[in-house]
Amino acid sequence: MVNQERIIMSKQGFYTKIGGDFIGVFLSPEGPKLFVNKEVYELSSPDWDVEMIRGQSRQMMTFYWKGEVKLSVQCEAEHDIFLPLFDYLMCRPKRLKHA
Repeated sequence: MVNQERIIMSKQGFYTKIGGDFIGVFLSPEGPKLFVNKEVYELSSPDWDVEMIRGQSRQMMTFYWKGEVKLSVQCEAEHDIFLPLFDYLMCRPKRLKHA
């Protein structure tokens, strides 16, 4: 999985269109950013989280910013459009917690 993460993180960015919405991730000098139409979220910030639910016939991905849902989309399970985005988002460095 480490090699796959390196490949994903080496991309400059990607996007997809779902309905009338454009959703994607791109690299910037300040770090990776996620966009949903004109809204941009800094992924170097600790203020976000992502959740993916994959069932037999459908899958859903939810993006949270400061605990608020900013994006929740679903599609048929055989379409893997969310997996690269989910993998990319899950590659963030883990923060150390002090006791």
